[in-house]
Amino acid sequence: MINPQLMISGKYNLSKFDFEPMEFHLRLYQATFSLAKHGAKSIDAISIYNLTENKPSIKQLFDQNNLIDFVDTIKQLTNIDNIDLYYQEVRKNSILRKYRDSGFDISRFEGNVESYTIKDVVDYFDGLQIGVKKQFFVDKNIIEAKTGDGFEKIKEEFKSEPMYGSTTFSKYLNEAARGWLRGQLSLYSIGSGLGKSTIGLYNLVQVCCPYIWSYEDDDFIKNPCYQHSAGLYIQFEMDIDREITPKIVASISGVPTYHILNGRYEEGEEARVDRAIEILHQSEIYTVTMPSFTTSTIETYVRDYVINKQVGFIVYDYITEGPSISSDIASQNKVQTRSDQVLSGLASKLKDLAVEYNVAILTFSQVNANAYNQEILDASCSAGSRSMQNKCDVAGIIMPPKKQELEVCDMMMEKYCPNSKLKPNRVLSLYKVRFGSYEQGIKIWGHLDLNTGHFVDCFVTTKYNQPYDMSKTNLTYRE
Repeated sequence: MINPQLMISGKYNLSKFDFEPMEFHLRLYQATFSLAKHGAKSIDAISIYNLTENKPSIKQLFDQNNLIDFVDTIKQLTNIDNIDLYYQEVRKNSILRKYRDSGFDISRFEGNVESYTIKDVVDYFDGLQIGVKKQFFVDKNIIEAKTGDGFEKIKEEFKSEPMYGSTTFSKYLNEAARGWLRGQLSLYSIGSGLGKSTIGLYNLVQVCCPYIWSYEDDDFIKNPCYQHSAGLYIQFEMDIDREITPKIVASISGVPTYHILNGRYEEGEEARVDRAIEILHQSEIYTVTMPSFTTSTIETYVRDYVINKQVGFIVYDYITEGPSISSDIASQNKVQTRSDQVLSGLASKLKDLAVEYNVAILTFSQVNANAYNQEILDASCSAGSRSMQNKCDVAGIIMPPKKQELEVCDMMMEKYCPNSKLKPNRVLSLYKVRFGSYEQGIKIWGHLDLNTGHFVDCFVTTKYNQPYDMSKTNLTYRE
């Protein structure tokens, strides 16, 4: 009434919806707005009445509500300096009515609406709607928490039970990577014919077989690493009976694979093989051969074996592309995909499965030319892309010692393993460990028996072949 031009200035976003509950207020607002649009600098009851000359019903409404007295009272009580406050109150009440009419409970604000701003009101109801949306439409795997809540209990659990997984093929690797942890994906890139399937199967034997051959005891012993869990080996090309099973039996018995394949045994070996077969029957190691596969196929079988066979450890041999998986990844991305994108997509799926089903997954990939020529082996030596390694929790390159490393090897063996007859024939360059506390890029030197899968740790160096102090960690079964 005092300065009606403020109504059309754009500073105050009022509309007829703010005055709808009472028709008298609505008509008064419409009249003053009309006068302001026509240039009125001040508004009184007479100027409002003039607008009702041909609108008897509105004039009657004004008379019933004592328009003249109402306008005079407004002018007396209104302080132009408080215009922002008046605007806030009108808009707050308007917004609350809208929420109430939409079915929301506004009792929180009744009786003390002046204590809240418009933003307070809107934020409160936005929060309620977001909560509903998150409950029904957001990915259930998302976990929310106030950081630190309940950590006192976790801290005490770490004291009695440090965060380690199951054993790997190397005791140094157990220490560096905290073992083979559930929910994690481990990736080792290795050259063709250098023992990827042998290493993978030996890992399964160590966690899935109740008894195992001990060279130290010269007998079968109760396996201290046995996890009372099932294992799954997913592969694409090997014959189960003539290639995979002999490797497993060799790992359990310590009898060379070629003795088993040749059917010619040294003294006592056949009895050890027969005992190993009995142990294998007691164990739960399953093999799935997938000549053609997609991410959906892999997930279906993982889900099946986790739910129905209680599989906790999986070896996926190995990350490679093929027509089916390439077409599958391309379909998911809705564009033609490159080879590296296929490998990255497959690695991402394996990581998702490890997390979703709380299983430990070990997989392999091929190396590229850099692995044979480069002095320091890292992600650039793995076939595929760096994004593939980004999906992994543990990653490394396994290669034989290079010519320039042999001199270092002899020096280190003389110092750290003077009585050993087994020289390193494999070097694991460990370039990524998510929960590691040791220097990235350390090299674990050891001897891999390709006929049994047994790995003997020798020593550890930095990536520059300098001696590196690291303990060996034996990981035994934990309930």
